[in-house]
Amino acid sequence: MQERDAGTYEMLWDCPRCGTGKLLGVTHRHCPACGAPQDPNYRYYPSDEDKVAVQNHVFYGADKMCAGCDTPNGANATFCAGCGMPLEGATKEVAGRGDQLAGVGEGFAGENVGAAKQEIRDRRDAQVAAAQGKVGTKSGMSTGAKIALIAIPIVVVLGILIYVLFFWTRETTVEVEGHRWKRAIAVERYDTVTESDWCDSMPRGAKKISSSKEKRSTKKIKDGEECKTRRKDNKDGTFKEVKECKPKYREEPVYDQKCRYKIDKWKTVRTETADGQSKEPKPHWPEVKLAKEGKCKGCERIGDKTATYELLFVDPKENETHECEVAEGLWGSTEVGSRWKAEVGVVSTGLDCDSFKPES
Repeated sequence: MQERDAGTYEMLWDCPRCGTGKLLGVTHRHCPACGAPQDPNYRYYPSDEDKVAVQNHVFYGADKMCAGCDTPNGANATFCAGCGMPLEGATKEVAGRGDQLAGVGEGFAGENVGAAKQEIRDRRDAQVAAAQGKVGTKSGMSTGAKIALIAIPIVVVLGILIYVLFFWTRETTVEVEGHRWKRAIAVERYDTVTESDWCDSMPRGAKKISSSKEKRSTKKIKDGEECKTRRKDNKDGTFKEVKECKPKYREEPVYDQKCRYKIDKWKTVRTETADGQSKEPKPHWPEVKLAKEGKCKGCERIGDKTATYELLFVDPKENETHECEVAEGLWGSTEVGSRWKAEVGVVSTGLDCDSFKPES
């Protein structure tokens, strides 16, 4: 985020005695119509049409109010301009206005003394509420607090539902009803295959057939800026305008050459399987007949081997069936009719396959 100084301008104020409005915060320390002193706590921001620039402004700090006569004085003043009282240690800083923010293409419509008074009332109410341990202001609970009061119960309810659906379990006794197994062997053939990839990633030994230009990725391209204008009360009768800008980007496609090629390689062409529904006959690997062995066009070889072993359970009390994939050793040592303790979902009724243990 970049900040750029966009100038310093005078705040406005209205005379509380005669009602003269839109007086300038620095130029008119007293009302030019009746002489009443300015109350800096009720300064307000002007519209773009009413704002008056301050030339060669030197900022010393926020104005300070004289404790003896409540006359506002500049931060660098030593004695009160109203009563002459020394200002060291007997002052308080004036209340400033909150920042104003305008988006891209927006202007500032300005405000009036009523907005300044309302902000002061809101600030006081917030301080009182904080001292009393309350949330919000006189106008009611803050928006954030209201959202929290709505969101928290929803989150709690969702949490309870998730727990009930996935984690709420009960202990039950299940009985082994049977066994199931499956073994598989992949058969690979060495042959010429056609594949595609980015040309700079083609494998060694590949023969290119054709290439085409295709979208490979995207990249971010800087495309100007998004700027907002912020007004900051200097608390000395002026305010500063600052442009806050951050870069804006657009997505732009990145193209590259994609190649179709031929290559000789081993590739799975079929899978031979063997399976059973009990421990007998014992699990075995399927018989594999290779068309031709060696490394030649059309030659075959044995590839990856996989095996799964499942126990089939029944819950006699609930008349429900379950199945769990287990290690080969446990599968082989478990007998039909043996009883096991296990956790089962109250809502989902699914068996937790990591929880079962022999019934003692």
